Amino acid sequence: MDWKDAVSEIITQPSSRIRFSEPLAKHTHFGIGGEATAYIEVSTMSELAALARFHKQWDVPVAIIGRGSNLLVSDTGFKGISIRLVGALAKLEINGNVISVGAGLSLPRLSKTMSRHGLSGLEFALGIPGSVGGALIMNAGAWGSSFGDVVRNVTVMDDSGELITLTHDEARFEYRHSSLDTYFCVTGATLALESGDVDTITERMQTLFKQKTETQPFVEENAGCMFKNPPDDSAGRLIDISGLKGYRIGGAEVSTVHGNFILNIDNATAEDVLKLVAYIQEQVREKTGISLQTEVKRLGFD
Repeated sequence: MDWKDAVSEIITQPSSRIRFSEPLAKHTHFGIGGEATAYIEVSTMSELAALARFHKQWDVPVAIIGRGSNLLVSDTGFKGISIRLVGALAKLEINGNVISVGAGLSLPRLSKTMSRHGLSGLEFALGIPGSVGGALIMNAGAWGSSFGDVVRNVTVMDDSGELITLTHDEARFEYRHSSLDTYFCVTGATLALESGDVDTITERMQTLFKQKTETQPFVEENAGCMFKNPPDDSAGRLIDISGLKGYRIGGAEVSTVHGNFILNIDNATAEDVLKLVAYIQEQVREKTGISLQTEVKRLGFD
């Protein structure tokens, strides 16, 4: 039996779906990338566990792509299974100031729901278009706050489909990094937030969102901040003083609004983006002596 026939037998729930030869450009904020051999929206823990075992048994590459907000996919695509968590894997339960949240839930929805319930700690997340799973893995953050700050524990799945609960310390949150990407999949987390006044929390959330839309490109296709900030400095500032705002290779351009964003201006290819990334790194290193490290994840590259 071909592995594509075998994996089709796993996806049986009405709220789940599977597509073959699916263009990943449709599922990333960059709007760039070739086809995945299979694209699956998984809605149940049992299906996800079956996919974990399938991945191990058939030795087929698997990538959890979430909402594709921090992802650059190769022009040749991904020879494997790309997965997005939906349904029961995007659940949200509130018990006082303790929140149980599935990895598939979007950060904007989580942030807005918390503000309506008078719970503080995730106001910064409204302007981050990714999912909870991605935010956990890369410890996403903005305006001096990080997702890991509010995490009590994280649930992950291993290659055998078993669930493991990790404490905050075991997740090893650092700046834009954690230890969670060593597992097959992050499935969810328990968060501890601070109770507060709904109006005050909502006003702060909206203020931070307004700051984001005024200081960062928001409409054009992009994958968020391309580079990590060096210690005690800003990648955007370094790119700006290197005279790179507006610099373009092919269809990819450095944002004139914020230098740490690369925009898909005109049907950019992944190759355009990587050439521009390399040029930025070279110029910044030459002019400032600082080596910028990329923050955006890559999929389908050798």
